[in-house]
Amino acid sequence: MNDRIEFLRTLRQVREFTPEPVADDVVNDILEVGRWSGSSANKQPTEVVVVRDRDAREKIGDWGAKPAATAPVSFIIVTKNEHGAGMDEGRLGERLMLAAWAHGLGAAFATLKEDGPEKAKQLLGLPPDKYTRLVVSVGHIDQAAHKAAPKKPGPPRKPMSEFAHRERY
Repeated sequence: MNDRIEFLRTLRQVREFTPEPVADDVVNDILEVGRWSGSSANKQPTEVVVVRDRDAREKIGDWGAKPAATAPVSFIIVTKNEHGAGMDEGRLGERLMLAAWAHGLGAAFATLKEDGPEKAKQLLGLPPDKYTRLVVSVGHIDQAAHKAAPKKPGPPRKPMSEFAHRERY
């Protein structure tokens, strides 16, 4: 049990990847986990476009999802309209990241900015009634670059007493 909790607690955003490709069977495992991600009333409002093409990933990176430019594979989350699927998109993104982590891979969750969603829609050939804004990029972690990357000294985690309230605020 403790190993599973530790696994969940250690998931972190990774933005430094090696150029080594991610094997097809691993991509398929990640997709299978995503396919079984929960959704509101089991409506399953999300789909995924797998992008390996370097030029396409670089464009996606330029449009706001920067890790896509260097990760060997990106999972583009597609929904029915620009209002998205709210919580379901986030649930799917987190599940894709956890599946990558289970395979010893790093992953980064990012959003397309400004006109990025429309440009990505055209690039990926999405139908008119589909929309995208969330990208999960996955790859083998470049350990040296990851360790050397400047760390933003953010605040420490809140104490549990400030995070969780029992029965009432």
